[in-house]
Amino acid sequence: MNRTLALVSYIEDNTQCSYTEFLNLNRNVVLSSQPFSKEWNVLDLTWARRFLKKAKELKEYDYATIEKEVKKQCANKGLQNYWETIIYEREKMEAQRAHLTGSMRVYSKVAERNSEILSSEDYSNIFSSNASVSPGIEPETDVSENEEDSGISNLDTPDHEETNDDQEIKEKTNYKANMFKENKKGPVRMSEENREEFMRAYKEMDKKYMWKLSSGRIVEEELYKLGLEQEFEHAIHSFILDVEDELIMDHFTGRELEEIGSATIPEVPELSNEIDGFLGKFLGKTNLNEIRQTIKESMFGNDYNREKHHDIDYICLALYSLVREIENGNLKNTNLENWYNCHIWNIIFDQAFGDIKAVAVVRGESTSISTAIRKNKKAKRKAGERRKIGRRGDWILRAVGNGNKDEFGAGEAGKDWTDKFGTKYLKEIGLKLPKTLKDMLMNLMERINWIKEVRKNIQTVGIIHEGLMMSLVYADNPKGYICRFRRSDLMEVPDTAEKFDSILMILASVLNAKSAIRETIKIA
Repeated sequence: MNRTLALVSYIEDNTQCSYTEFLNLNRNVVLSSQPFSKEWNVLDLTWARRFLKKAKELKEYDYATIEKEVKKQCANKGLQNYWETIIYEREKMEAQRAHLTGSMRVYSKVAERNSEILSSEDYSNIFSSNASVSPGIEPETDVSENEEDSGISNLDTPDHEETNDDQEIKEKTNYKANMFKENKKGPVRMSEENREEFMRAYKEMDKKYMWKLSSGRIVEEELYKLGLEQEFEHAIHSFILDVEDELIMDHFTGRELEEIGSATIPEVPELSNEIDGFLGKFLGKTNLNEIRQTIKESMFGNDYNREKHHDIDYICLALYSLVREIENGNLKNTNLENWYNCHIWNIIFDQAFGDIKAVAVVRGESTSISTAIRKNKKAKRKAGERRKIGRRGDWILRAVGNGNKDEFGAGEAGKDWTDKFGTKYLKEIGLKLPKTLKDMLMNLMERINWIKEVRKNIQTVGIIHEGLMMSLVYADNPKGYICRFRRSDLMEVPDTAEKFDSILMILASVLNAKSAIRETIKIA
């Protein structure tokens, strides 16, 4: 069970809601959910905020009483022992995992030595990068819209990933030789040039357009201070703010995080009652034959109308395909990344967009046009020098036709899921994917001429999935120069009939993401 389901289930099922009781009953959920801070008060603050947020949504009539009780339970370090035990158990689990994989370090050292021999001298610089700061501005003082637009139109800064086509090709062909070196090094270290670019980007910002919190602190200034302290590249160097990032949670207060997280979120229509009702037919079902029969009874036959029935038909396709995979036992096998893309993610994600003629899911390590546009906008290329290309992604959601190749989403896939600490998961969701989604967002906002009321309703969508695990992410521009990064809980495609309910939340989440993209397409 993920954290949202755990919160909803507890609050709905209990007349008197207790924060401490919830934590004790759902210890395993807490243990495996973000944040992974080693500060007990950060964990307590985050979970108390989540608990109260759901309580307000589900039991607004009793919210004042619940809030008072939560504050009482959290007072005077009341839950310090609980959280310190959680931190200890996480460290113990991580130590066990490190012990199991420790023998691989010997091979890593050998491979690293071989990679040094096989690699060209300049290859080690391929991953050097510098994130851009593109404008998406809301003035915090009285500024006319015309003045605002003119104030942001010339802001552009270099990217940390200024690699050309030859470097991209070299990176691809030398991947195996450098695999161990990349994993060993981990994050990209900030060079002096990177730092200068980051500082220059901040200095080019106009303070009157920055995002001022009710506490008096300015978000851009705080990210700048944080960025200067970091040894390695982080999303904050692109002025991307993820309220669930440990660095961010440690820096901002709970009230500030609440304000940042709840600031204007692009409006998206809720799922229709018809879709909710149809998904509800499968809730609690664990008998695959019974699920098959429900799907069969829902088939449209000659009455099928693509405009009216597409989403229900998509749900039937996804559920039926999953039933077959569970029956065949394929989901418990060790499968390749392409197998998951073909058998699972194409059906769950790609097929959802069949009724949107304006876009297509482009798979196969496609490069982002939005990133390429930004990289080349002010690039001074020498004669004969190739045009810079965008970041590669496992899939990109791109406009089709002969017109503008706008992009609305991107995704990253991996073969196996280890845990939330996995290198690829943290790297993609922490840096690469947010930067790609920001490039797409900036390109779309430029298309609508940075009109304040319009850009607030634009967002780009991403998915990261490894094995059977997935998480949805969103990028938007609530205020100032900030690209806010929002993420869903981790979700898992079920591999047994007993866990079948979990696919229902995934399908609902994907349909919500499609609604978000549809709204952005209308605007842009």
